[in-house]
Amino acid sequence: TAGSISVTGEGNSTTTNLQLGLVKCLSRFNSSTNAVIGSFNQSSRTDDGTGLSTTSFTNNMGNANYFANTHCSVTAAPTTGTGAFCDSAYSETTSSVGLAYGYSGNSSGVTWAFYDFDNIKFLLHGDLA
Repeated sequence: TAGSISVTGEGNSTTTNLQLGLVKCLSRFNSSTNAVIGSFNQSSRTDDGTGLSTTSFTNNMGNANYFANTHCSVTAAPTTGTGAFCDSAYSETTSSVGLAYGYSGNSSGVTWAFYDFDNIKFLLHGDLA
């Protein structure tokens, strides 16, 4: 393939296609203030309500079968319980992806709440168009 680069793995017995391993979009943002702290290949970020947002890509993906990974963190816990933070990608299209984030208020996950975290990190891997 034109522009394709193969890299020899650590054990010198396999090769990896470099382009497939590169991040195609990334963003770090504060969902409370809607401030983007840093991004790559992100044309816009829309606040869709508490704990919901949409990230649009500058360069579209080749298909919607990409891998989207999000991570939430806060400077102080949103609850005094021992709950878990949770984040998820949804509505994957070639031009954007929806992100949802929140927490459970206790370890059993009985109480769920969407939440605007102050530090969300998002990475996307897949094929560009």
